[in-house]
Amino acid sequence: MDAPQQPQQQRSRETLDTLITATIRQLESDSLEACTLPRIAAQANLAAASVYRRFPDKDALLRAAFLHVLQQNAKITRPQLEKLLLRKSLEATIEAIVLDLLRQYRQRPHFMRSLSLFLESHSGTTFALEARQLISTRLKLTAGLLLEYRDRIRHPNPARAVVFAVLLATSAIEAAILTPDSLWSVALPFADKQLAAEITRTALAFLRRRP
Repeated sequence: MDAPQQPQQQRSRETLDTLITATIRQLESDSLEACTLPRIAAQANLAAASVYRRFPDKDALLRAAFLHVLQQNAKITRPQLEKLLLRKSLEATIEAIVLDLLRQYRQRPHFMRSLSLFLESHSGTTFALEARQLISTRLKLTAGLLLEYRDRIRHPNPARAVVFAVLLATSAIEAAILTPDSLWSVALPFADKQLAAEITRTALAFLRRRP
């Protein structure tokens, strides 16, 4: 499950970039099962033979595409995140983080659902470990913003608490949006604004609660 070796020639690199981009677009517009090599090749305006020269099968191409997106997301810096999400209060920063998570899942539901299914089907592999580490890196960096308000966090281990709070928010949003037949849609069918408000309230209460 190693990543494809980067081609040395400029034209080959451009072809590889085009192929990865086409795969990502296909994942963003359709289900995981529908992302076939012929469709991806057509999206990239390439012959199927060009795909097989670089990847032995669809699985290898999908791994490369997923890792490309996760690697790009993990490259965001602390100053960039501060500009995007840091607000004047703990509550406002939590809300900004929750709304940003909702935006990510709403903008790319097919891609996020496909990633979740692909990771589940590749559990324990080198790919899954690398992918989850990249996701964790971004999550921990985001959660670290909440430590700007450490004096308002009552949990005995603030560094662990902020990661738990963001992980809890991410898990709730993922379940509510990516699993339409889950209990969320039956027991608490929230609109996005309501869901964001409740998650923010829950995370804030958790961080402020005295032990």
